[in-house]
Amino acid sequence: MKKLIVLTAAALIVAAMATQGLAETRIALKSARQASTYYAFSVGVANGIMKGAPDVKVTVESSPGSMVNVKESRKRSNYIFTSPPILIKSALAGKGKFKEGGYDQIRSLWPLPGLVMHWVVTEQSGVKTLQDLAGKKFIPGGAGTAGARFTKGILKAEGILDKVDLITVDLGEGVQAVKNRRAVGFSTSSSPPAALVTEISATLPIRLLELSDETYAKVSKKFARYVIPAGTYKGVDKDTKTISLLVGVYTKADMPEDVVYNITKSFWENRPVWEKAHPAMALLKMEGVNSLGAKLHPGALKYYKEIGFKLDDAVK
Repeated sequence: MKKLIVLTAAALIVAAMATQGLAETRIALKSARQASTYYAFSVGVANGIMKGAPDVKVTVESSPGSMVNVKESRKRSNYIFTSPPILIKSALAGKGKFKEGGYDQIRSLWPLPGLVMHWVVTEQSGVKTLQDLAGKKFIPGGAGTAGARFTKGILKAEGILDKVDLITVDLGEGVQAVKNRRAVGFSTSSSPPAALVTEISATLPIRLLELSDETYAKVSKKFARYVIPAGTYKGVDKDTKTISLLVGVYTKADMPEDVVYNITKSFWENRPVWEKAHPAMALLKMEGVNSLGAKLHPGALKYYKEIGFKLDDAVK
């Protein structure tokens, strides 16, 4: 009898453990390269979610860029990812790089701090304006990244796209390539302070290239104006006018409503956790939800309605 009781108790413990394992929800968060600001953001997001929802396990995955994140959404489940809304709108419309279609299930969750374009050159290069990049070797951003696409668009607006010798490398190699004089500089689309810019400015005198008001007028429908404050990077002692673009976190419509409600609630209610990930996270505002370019997932919609947040009809 005693042996039977022990065996029964053991069986109950095993069953309880099995039930606990089955109850755990595993989610992949596709982000950016590990050296990037957005990877740091995503680690903070994952930690915030898991603090508020212990039954959810979020694994942050590195990525070559937002284009890859969006394209993978067609074939993955229990998947959340980061992207600028401009790519999401193109995917939902089946335009540009997304003509194959199949993206109609993308749904929005919450915003992240925006992409801020940095065009970085060494002082010794003699380059002082974007126009001066003509005839020079320059890294437009990591291969496949949104930042690289935006830089090419800016160079086109400047009228020098075909005059700049653009080098394709992984953005993680950009700093070393510039140090080795394989290029005069690089661009990165991270929220300030951007890790790669901080890294190179610690060892080489640098200059941030400004976007003129004239060129900004040509791209103002796509980008917001942004000013990188003086002193953000070593040796850069004046404000630098550039551009910014909102970034969001997205999922698919097939993610269970209760899971999405849970992670959305946990994200916003654990702000102190993800604010530690990067200084820019402290500036994040919920209002960005209305500018994500896709309908909210029903689970996220339930949370925002529950707290009385004012939502635009376009995202409901």
